[in-house]
Amino acid sequence: MKIVSKKLLVAAATVLVLSNGATVALADDAASPTTTIPKAVKTKNPEYATALANYRTELKEYKEAEKAIFKAFQDATKAANAVRKTARELATTDQAKKDAMAVFQSAISSATAARVAALAALGNPPIKPTR
Repeated sequence: MKIVSKKLLVAAATVLVLSNGATVALADDAASPTTTIPKAVKTKNPEYATALANYRTELKEYKEAEKAIFKAFQDATKAANAVRKTARELATTDQAKKDAMAVFQSAISSATAARVAALAALGNPPIKPTR
């Protein structure tokens, strides 16, 4: 009996929440909260504000470069996998299948090495300034 009453309570609460959906949707026209970091920092220390603005710019550039590195790695692995699949389909002997796999592994190794080298060249992310 307790389980049924709990389920009834949950169902009633769900109905009430869902029935108020229209008022929640209309409330969005008001000032909605933002999740972005404000551009201007209100501080008494202008050097900190400048350093923070520079940090944000550097961090954005770092993330974009990192994203490009991972995208290049992903493209290289997809291309290597496509070549491997085609070679496996065309292979008629076990040796040809092994050779296709060896080429695939070599391509993956070189893509991984290129990614590691690019990340090493990119360096560490910028450090947030302190007040």
